[in-house]
Amino acid sequence: MARLADVRPLTPHRDTRGGLLKILMQQHLPERAREFGEIYISWAEPGAVKANHYHEHTTEWFTLLRGRARLVLLDPRTGERDEIPLSEEEPVVVMVPPGVAHALLNDGPSRADLLAYADRPYDPDNPDTIPYEVVKVVP
Repeated sequence: MARLADVRPLTPHRDTRGGLLKILMQQHLPERAREFGEIYISWAEPGAVKANHYHEHTTEWFTLLRGRARLVLLDPRTGERDEIPLSEEEPVVVMVPPGVAHALLNDGPSRADLLAYADRPYDPDNPDTIPYEVVKVVP
């Protein structure tokens, strides 16, 4: 099955002191995104759903730093759905293009910490964030 997002395996570099994991380098960005957007960290408590939206213009990259979660993707135009398991044991970076709705579901027993990059800075006057229920939130 074709993915709705680009998933690229990551290679941790480790030694006795710890490790280094390069998430996103300029050569991984499309030409139009070579200018800087913003990097942020988001976290979700066990059972929580974050995002549940899509962007018309913004591309985002996600890497789970700690915990376990699923990135659930849905193409509102076609109804195509995809789920990408995320874990700190098998790190990946996922690029979600504009127009693909996404939600992060923490299906693990502890907090999930996510590192993200958006190729456009958030603008509260023009947020480019369209709510879309990818994962049903139960109050």
